Amino acid sequence: MIAKAQYEDKQYAGSYNVGPDETDCWTTGNLVTLFCQKWNEATGDNVRWINKYDGGPHEANFLKLDCSKLKRTLGWAPRWNVETTMEKIVEWTCCYLNGGNVAECMEKQIREFISE
Repeated sequence: MIAKAQYEDKQYAGSYNVGPDETDCWTTGNLVTLFCQKWNEATGDNVRWINKYDGGPHEANFLKLDCSKLKRTLGWAPRWNVETTMEKIVEWTCCYLNGGNVAECMEKQIREFISE
């Protein structure tokens, strides 16, 4: 969408951030927990993670992409929330790890994404 708009009209030249809605800004720990939950649902496994923070190098407490320019300029909005996105990540990863047809999996996910 961005490339098409930029090609058709030079007023859209520039860079744009693409990321989640405000409601889908999660901490890393919450994302990892969600991954484990979705992985377990898909595979029947019981994976968990352990926070082994040891006071390492400083990291910002909160990092977030500002997508307001893209929303304002081109009327963009994300189609999938973080939970659906994680389900698709797990689906693709399971396909890959099990030697499945990754191209077919990706095409299916793209069709689902476009149709929603």
